[in-house]
Amino acid sequence: MKLGFLVALLTLAPLASAQHLVKQEVFDAIAAEYSGEGAQENTRNIIQYHRIQGSPMMAEVAEKVVLARLKSYGIEARLEQFPSDGKTRYATMTSPMAWDMRGGELWVTGGAKAGFQAYRLCRYSDVPMCVSTYSKGGEWEGELVDVGQGTETKHYQDKDLRGKVALAYGYAADVVRQAVLKHGAVGVVIYPDPLDRPGHSDMVHYNGIWPRAEELETTRGGFQISVNQYNELKKLMEAGPVRVRGKIDATLGAGNLTLVHAWIRGAEEPEREIILTAHLDHPKWSANDNASGSGAILEMARALHALIASGKLPRPKLTLHFMWIPEHFGTHAYLDNHPEARKCRTWKSARPADAKVAPEPCILANLNLDMVGEDTVKTDSRLSITRSPDSVPSFLDALLADVLQQTREAKLFAPTGTRHQWPASQDPISLGSDHENFLSLGIPAAMFVHEGDWTHHTSEDTIDKTDASEFRRTGVLASAAAYWLSSASEADWDRLLRLMKTDQLRERLRRIASDIPHGDSPAAQRRLQLNQAIATRLAAELGQGAEGVEQLRAPMMEEQAPSTSSHLASGPKKLTRLPLAGDVFNDLSADDRAWWDQQEARFVAERADAAGAPDLGMLVWETLNFMDGRRSAAEIADLLSAEFLVEVDQAWVERLIRILLAKNLAGTPSKY
Repeated sequence: MKLGFLVALLTLAPLASAQHLVKQEVFDAIAAEYSGEGAQENTRNIIQYHRIQGSPMMAEVAEKVVLARLKSYGIEARLEQFPSDGKTRYATMTSPMAWDMRGGELWVTGGAKAGFQAYRLCRYSDVPMCVSTYSKGGEWEGELVDVGQGTETKHYQDKDLRGKVALAYGYAADVVRQAVLKHGAVGVVIYPDPLDRPGHSDMVHYNGIWPRAEELETTRGGFQISVNQYNELKKLMEAGPVRVRGKIDATLGAGNLTLVHAWIRGAEEPEREIILTAHLDHPKWSANDNASGSGAILEMARALHALIASGKLPRPKLTLHFMWIPEHFGTHAYLDNHPEARKCRTWKSARPADAKVAPEPCILANLNLDMVGEDTVKTDSRLSITRSPDSVPSFLDALLADVLQQTREAKLFAPTGTRHQWPASQDPISLGSDHENFLSLGIPAAMFVHEGDWTHHTSEDTIDKTDASEFRRTGVLASAAAYWLSSASEADWDRLLRLMKTDQLRERLRRIASDIPHGDSPAAQRRLQLNQAIATRLAAELGQGAEGVEQLRAPMMEEQAPSTSSHLASGPKKLTRLPLAGDVFNDLSADDRAWWDQQEARFVAERADAAGAPDLGMLVWETLNFMDGRRSAAEIADLLSAEFLVEVDQAWVERLIRILLAKNLAGTPSKY
């Protein structure tokens, strides 16, 4: 019965046409103009700056590199700034303090080992990542005390940190709040988690302290060291106490988040935008993350502008809006301060019938480039394009699948690039970058990212790990997709929307096939029923011809204002815009903490047992994104189960909602 069901539906799912959505002459023009070397050179210029969110250094690279280059191309562009002071909040996130970093050194000044001589362990000018971001300036010295992870009170039992320096492998912000603010340490030294890429013992990992405004007087600075340096210190500590001295020349204070905007204005509906984003921040020399995305969209803007200015491509109907942002914070701030631009209400044109009524600006889709120019052999990675979550069903999945195949067929290389095979694919939704912010508003969004990169967030993320050929392939793919979205005709949209339903049907069939072996349990039976019902509906719509296409033009999910009332009675409403701040689940009650810890352990085990199972963060994110004020907690539980093939029930959803209500997320000073 189940096998017959699958076969029957597959016969109703038409294959994509041999003709691609992007006209071949348009694709070829973009491929001829886009320069992988140009994107790589942009990246090389960006990495000369220590690009920390909310800091003068970030403003400098935004103005002197990105904005200056855009203006030299003749592209409309400007800067925009928002407060970043350690107290202003955007959704659930507290903006970082501005950090003016000038230098820093860590010395080993004393040891009991015979013949010991003081020596320098690290220097900012040698390895910029060795100073913890947002470290307070000043000088301190003390005996090292190894506190292990160092992020919880239990890690400090029977250890006296007063006037000493904590040696730990936890996240620096959490270590400082424990070791310095609660236990009297004068500074911290962070070494890599023993389980994190243990085979690379000389690299230094990115880490940050992120003090809030009210912590300015009491916070201190920190340093990162490699595994080999840690092992060296441990040998010294075996002979007796070891002292270190840290000196950091930096200033913490109020500043601004700096964004760069550029526009290629649409000829017919300039108020409707396709937004291309890349986060510009990260420490000096960090190339793939994410100078590569920033360099790539800078070349996208140049190439498309040049093609349009020369008449090789028509001016698009809609506006192409390029944004270089501080990751998450900048996007949150932009969406908070531009509510009029959040979302287009329909797939296609929705201009007012009355010519006197000005059309409202809106965002049709977002393409987010984050780590896109890697030498896949050197970094052991592959390009991944994220699919849409079920909470935001999207035409982007079908469009990007088609343009990905078209790019494969073109066999693109750059003159100075590699000739590697291209391990690129579409994959289930993953989080961690600015596409999250748009998806949270119901805006279709996809991330282009390299997965599996062993250099990520370390001192090994350097320009030699990039590849002009990968820049060219990814840049052409994203440019072609963005140009199609900004230029598509009614007939083009009709074709894409049918391909979208075909793509969604095939995805449901994949889930059904994956879940059939587990169909004996009541929960699995329920998942199969849900996915079969959705697949049957999709197949019926595809079989209805023109009438089916008209059904695909339904408005997107309506925005829901935050509310703290009647969440469980009438259907929960979204409490805040995503992503959530990392500290949202801190300071829970004892019962809630026990439940939360159980869920973390459960989903770690789920991921170990089944490839593709969600982590807890992904499940929480999608739970919140399903909250539209109409779906009940039981319906949300069913949708989560059908999407991730895991057991989630109404009680689980209601428990999560109660925890979040207790955190008063809706009370955060955000305009959402």
